[in-house]
Amino acid sequence: MKKNFLIYCFSLAVVAVIFVYPSHVSAGGYKPEISGSFESGDRLYTDPGNSDWDYPRDENFVDYLRYNKQWLKYKQKLAPYEYYYLKFERYEREYDIKSAYDNISYKIEGNYTFYLKEGLRNRIKIMLRDKDYTKSEIKSYHIARINYSWQFSLNEKHDYEIFLQKQWTKYYNDKDKDYNKDRVGISWGWKINSDLDIDTKFQVERQLHNSRSDSTDKFAKKISIKFKYKL
Repeated sequence: MKKNFLIYCFSLAVVAVIFVYPSHVSAGGYKPEISGSFESGDRLYTDPGNSDWDYPRDENFVDYLRYNKQWLKYKQKLAPYEYYYLKFERYEREYDIKSAYDNISYKIEGNYTFYLKEGLRNRIKIMLRDKDYTKSEIKSYHIARINYSWQFSLNEKHDYEIFLQKQWTKYYNDKDKDYNKDRVGISWGWKINSDLDIDTKFQVERQLHNSRSDSTDKFAKKISIKFKYKL
């Protein structure tokens, strides 16, 4: 819980700075914007065949989940297609039966998108996430992830994107489960004519554990082709 508390305090500090920052201050004539969401709900899990959601029979009842989710986002536009944002999210889940799955997660996400030169746009995205299983600390972990991408528009018909991702996953009380994940990909968009667009993507990734882990390393690749045609 200490790690969660520190992240929560840091996020509150960020939010405080956002709200005390004068609202009339803007970049390039663009005013900053704040958006958010507050969601609360529940889910009832029953065996197949049960038709009474409000009063399930004991033999049909499996579990009951309550959850609360909040997020707050600060975004500043700098120029057309250039911006940065900071987003904070809190997500809490509590089960009646499988209480070992009760957890609270905190996530901070930052994005900076800008042009290096005309036609070449860069995007840097950083995410920190802490997930605490309150009644089963052995499952708790935190993630750090960084994404970097280049988006290049050659002309009106062709555009390309190259992206790199690095992720570190660390467990609180079981270091043997730690792993790193790398992902590299390239995509190509081709506007054949006013009615037909084709998008192609190729991606490779690997997930590596330390030598003491019982988990297997993973290597994967995929290719996808999408099209959109106006009839």
